[in-house]
Amino acid sequence: MPHAAYDSEADALYVQLRDGQASATQKFLDDLRILDYSADGAVVGVEFISASAGIDLTDVPFAARVEALIGDSGHSFKIFA
Repeated sequence: MPHAAYDSEADALYVQLRDGQASATQKFLDDLRILDYSADGAVVGVEFISASAGIDLTDVPFAARVEALIGDSGHSFKIFA
């Protein structure tokens, strides 16, 4: 099931968008945002580094869905768009 998980030691938030699909490739939007793609090119997840400083959803595919999953997780990160 799609979800968001936070690792406080790494200060990294991972938002899984597709259940059961492994990451085949990654694309760095910048130093703090990484997109994971499946072998067929679908976005399967997004990783946010230094998440406690805020989450930048600019240019993130499915930004509204990502924001909703973060909200559903119970984490209260500041969201930038």
